[in-house]
Amino acid sequence: MEEFEDEELGIIRIVRNVRSKNVIARNKQGYIQLTIPPFFSDKQILGVLDKMRPRLRTIPVRPVIVFSPESEFHTATFSLRIESKNVRNYHAKLHERVLTITCPNISNFSEVKVQSIIRNCIEQTMRHEAKRMFPEMLRVLAEKHGFIFTTLKINKSRTRWGSCSSKKGINLSYFCLLLPQYLIEFVMLHELCHTIEMNHGERFWQLLDKVTGNRAKALTEELKLKAAQW
Repeated sequence: MEEFEDEELGIIRIVRNVRSKNVIARNKQGYIQLTIPPFFSDKQILGVLDKMRPRLRTIPVRPVIVFSPESEFHTATFSLRIESKNVRNYHAKLHERVLTITCPNISNFSEVKVQSIIRNCIEQTMRHEAKRMFPEMLRVLAEKHGFIFTTLKINKSRTRWGSCSSKKGINLSYFCLLLPQYLIEFVMLHELCHTIEMNHGERFWQLLDKVTGNRAKALTEELKLKAAQW
């Protein structure tokens, strides 16, 4: 990640993503994040920033979760409990659908370092749960609707819930666990439809409607509103 300060817009953080074809801007708390293709030069970044400047002045701040013992946080398979105890190190344990993170009682939850440790524990657990849960979910959906896929890979993409390759390989972000189960299934169905229709043409939407009870557009719009506050 690269970072610099713009006189008007403040801190700009750059995230290079090998799958990005366009620039995506998000107004986070305290900075603006630009997700860009990996080959962009510094000159291209500044040029894009100037072109996007009018819009960047107006895009709303995307809230970021700050974790503390008072936090309420839930995923599709577990809830979070943060404890502050007289211990030297941080510990995380998943038991009976509850992820308990035990923090030293001297922890300052406003510090970036503490938040980073907690987020890392949560993400490791989400990756574990996605690898446990997603293969069977995808297999059942594919079998039910007559799709064939070749592989499933779990990644940590924050900009795409899922993708499908020309060889019918499906990628799913473990951040899908931040969605309710019916939207996780919708993401999977979306990618399974791409095993037959690789673009978003009329036939793709007809197929997605067929497997979602004519709710393809409605569920797509709902999914757009569920962007992870991470």
